[in-house]
Amino acid sequence: MKASSFLNDNIKPILCLVIVVIGFSYFFMCSIRNIKPDPQILIAFVSAISTSTGYYFGSSQGSSKKDDIIADASNKPIVNAADTVNVK
Repeated sequence: MKASSFLNDNIKPILCLVIVVIGFSYFFMCSIRNIKPDPQILIAFVSAISTSTGYYFGSSQGSSKKDDIIADASNKPIVNAADTVNVK
């Protein structure tokens, strides 16, 4: 069994937060200094932000819900053979 640690439990939210903070800080620094952002860097940051937030809110949330559903299904009692109905 793996040992639980803060970093081990929270790596996905930390990575998502770091990517979003770096991306928005780049946008704000360009707007404060009135610098035209490099289009390639802009596209890279937008894709990184959308990918990380999409993964965090999409994939991990769906995976968490799936795990909850499987756990709930495994706790339900097994149906007895006498409870089933055979249709001919």
